[in-house]
Amino acid sequence: MNKHLLAAAMVALVSCCAVSGPARAQSADIKTIVSVNGPPVVLNQNSSTNMAGIFMVGGTTSATVTQNGTNNATGILQFGGTNSASLSQFGNWNSGFVGQVGLNNTSHVTQTSP
Repeated sequence: MNKHLLAAAMVALVSCCAVSGPARAQSADIKTIVSVNGPPVVLNQNSSTNMAGIFMVGGTTSATVTQNGTNNATGILQFGGTNSASLSQFGNWNSGFVGQVGLNNTSHVTQTSP
């Protein structure tokens, strides 16, 4: 079900970009990260459209995402004993989702628009 939520957010993001006004060059940064017992994930995106999907499995998972752009969307799913997520989005349209399954879960989400 969470996969469908992320897909719906991405469709809405693309639709928002298409309807936002006259045609002009836009840059997009789209990342999908899958980590199994890997190191912490740190992702910084600074394009006009930023999208990230992060799926983590392991004993300790950690993800930090910072997005600066007009349109930002992120989905983070973590399955581990200790899960930590930090999401910061700065833009006109921000969408974020954090799902955590484990014994110790911590998440922080910051969203601001001008």
